[in-house]
Amino acid sequence: MISPSLLQNRIESFIWEPTDEDQPLWRRVAVTSLRISWVVIRDLLAGSLNLRAMSLVYTTLLSIVPALAIGFAVARAFGFDSYIEGMLADFLSPLGAQGAEVTQRMMEFVQRVNANVLGTVGFAFLLYTVISMIKKVEEAFNSIWHVEASRSIAQQFTELVSMGVLGPIVAFTFAGIAAGALSNSLVGSVIEWAPVRFVVEQSSRAVPYVILISAFTFVYALVPNTRVRLSSAFAGATVAGITWGAVGWGFATFVVKSAQTVAIYSAFASLVMFMFWLYAAWLILLGGCAISFYFQNRRHLSPVAGIGYLNSAQLERMSVQALLLIHESFARGHTPWTEETLSKRLHLPMEAVGQISRALRKAGLLNLTGDSPARLVPGKPSDKTSITDVISAVRHRKTADQAIPSSSFAKEPRVEELFTRLSEREEEITDDITMQTLIDQDEKAADPVKPRAVSGN
Repeated sequence: MISPSLLQNRIESFIWEPTDEDQPLWRRVAVTSLRISWVVIRDLLAGSLNLRAMSLVYTTLLSIVPALAIGFAVARAFGFDSYIEGMLADFLSPLGAQGAEVTQRMMEFVQRVNANVLGTVGFAFLLYTVISMIKKVEEAFNSIWHVEASRSIAQQFTELVSMGVLGPIVAFTFAGIAAGALSNSLVGSVIEWAPVRFVVEQSSRAVPYVILISAFTFVYALVPNTRVRLSSAFAGATVAGITWGAVGWGFATFVVKSAQTVAIYSAFASLVMFMFWLYAAWLILLGGCAISFYFQNRRHLSPVAGIGYLNSAQLERMSVQALLLIHESFARGHTPWTEETLSKRLHLPMEAVGQISRALRKAGLLNLTGDSPARLVPGKPSDKTSITDVISAVRHRKTADQAIPSSSFAKEPRVEELFTRLSEREEEITDDITMQTLIDQDEKAADPVKPRAVSGN
């Protein structure tokens, strides 16, 4: 009989053993799916996603009525105000009767939201809650993508307009076009044909999932303050959309219909069920975002850390290599590198390239252009950028962000003297070597060697 520990070791070995490119496609897909599932479940067990979801539940309770009020005002301007209540009812449909009650109460609150009644302070508070909600969602997504920098105020305003105004406008316009097309007499006569009617009826069951996956893809691609590939956003959105439907069905079947639950919470049953469903919805949304992140970085997955990070020696070496590529591109007049293209060239996760970029920029060795996406250009001439500067920039950045202050350590004079001499020897070697030195070495190696003339006898 196989012991549980041995079985676990075999499963872990099967999932995490290196895969060859010549393996069958189905095996590579299966292994990648299992690895992503492994790291996402690890994140759930660690509790980071759960805490983010609970925080968003609290923020949602404060901002949902103002958000609905703004959406209702936008929809009313385009004649789609009736869709707001329908969308809210669909979202709360897994709650059953409690969902209908919550929908009714919320719409009553929305109808009472009036700028003349609220006044300037009240309206400002409502607007603040909506902006705070969007900012919290962005912070949660940035945390999953390991992005440190948030968007500027101008970018956040643009995001607010695009998600809060343009998003509903596009959705409502699409709904109106679809409704107009279905009401067309020619289209109606075609749909009445039995085979076409069967296809339309079967396809209509998938329409909610298509809309949900499309919305999730839009959110996963837009909200994180980093470059998210559409394929990665779609992968996370597909899993999140299917999970949403399955969890909604399970919620309606096993939770809402439980007479014991209603009896325990009595008059608070609707509110409690609503909070449970909000928590499940946010957890699914954040889980899909995590899947998008790991799918985009699937070549660098780690069973312990999620994404494998560089150690000290690797970070210093790859920083020199990255800056060398940037200086060579600049010297030869080529298109400057972006963090994404540099990530592909160095076979590194975007997070590692971002860490290198931030350290070198802080040291003044690297600058970002104002292009979109931003491109990397040297901060100092190549003949003024020594290898010591690069290594020191990475070490100081790493020490400032992660390490325990050295002043708190016990000091042994003999060891201190040893590492002082090591540091001095390293500086002796690297001080005279600049980026221009490395560029010149590559150019000399690329020059063809002229064959010597051979004298005939």
